[in-house]
Amino acid sequence: MQIERATLIKIAKDAAAQRLAARPSLVAAYLTGSVAANEPMLGGATDIDLILIDSAEPPAREIQRLTDQVALDIQFRSTADYAHPKELRVHPWRGPELCEPVFLHDPRHFFELAQASARGQFHRPDHVATRARRFLQLARDQLHIGLLPGAEPSAPVTLANFCQALLLAANAAITLTGFPGAGRRLLIKLEMAGRKLNRPDLYDDFLAVFGGRDLDAGQAQLLLSDWSAAYHAAQTPDDELIHPARRTIYERGFQAQIEADRAAEILWLMLFTWQAAMRRLPGDSAHAENWAAFLERLRLASPAEFRERLAEVRDYVQKVDKLVESWADQNGA
Repeated sequence: MQIERATLIKIAKDAAAQRLAARPSLVAAYLTGSVAANEPMLGGATDIDLILIDSAEPPAREIQRLTDQVALDIQFRSTADYAHPKELRVHPWRGPELCEPVFLHDPRHFFELAQASARGQFHRPDHVATRARRFLQLARDQLHIGLLPGAEPSAPVTLANFCQALLLAANAAITLTGFPGAGRRLLIKLEMAGRKLNRPDLYDDFLAVFGGRDLDAGQAQLLLSDWSAAYHAAQTPDDELIHPARRTIYERGFQAQIEADRAAEILWLMLFTWQAAMRRLPGDSAHAENWAAFLERLRLASPAEFRERLAEVRDYVQKVDKLVESWADQNGA
């Protein structure tokens, strides 16, 4: 059964009210993410992304399972994080977050004033280009490479770096057309951005790193079963990628993509979360064989194959870089 957006917003308001009552140093609360943007739920499941602004030292992030369909994700921010709101409008993540949230609590108008400054000229082409370029720099940081084409990494690149670099490069392109994405919605947003930019290759080349668009639904179901077992064995509240509250949210999203004949889209997030699970499991784990088979499917099993895929990711970053600079030239940025 689909959960109404109004219900999700009420859950967020109630959660904010409980924490505000218990912690007087909290000055504002707002809702961001897919619920704030009124985006359709994937597989009837969603995170509720709640931001609480604290005038004292902020507590650690809090992720809470509410049901199989809903997880509450609370991030605490310091008032100092909003001291220079005009600078936030070119922050690749915080700028979009501040642009169109749902206000939940702001009696001192602290957040409202910060948001007003951050939103000013948010869509100006030079600010858009700056956010895209910052995503690209973050992608290069994950790959440990500089600006020069063909530069060798300054440090080993892990599978986590590999996945993060793709996420960040994709968001550099997405940023040219709208707000960035993460997790289950990344490929949906990338495909939409490719259409708006008349660059469907952005989506196709991302999927090509994992073998292309074709993934049989039956094979995808087997992968989902193997992934779920490893996740369940390794899940921990200490790692947001494999937090217990997220497992059923991921599963429902993956299942929806498989049923929609978009199974190939699950591979990037599946790899990102599965590698996190395997880092917590012993080398002789019962899940090691299925993990090895998954890496073979993705052509990531051997050092030589990993180097080849890594070269594809670097090429993808460079391709998006050229796109961003071309867009900036065309738009006077």
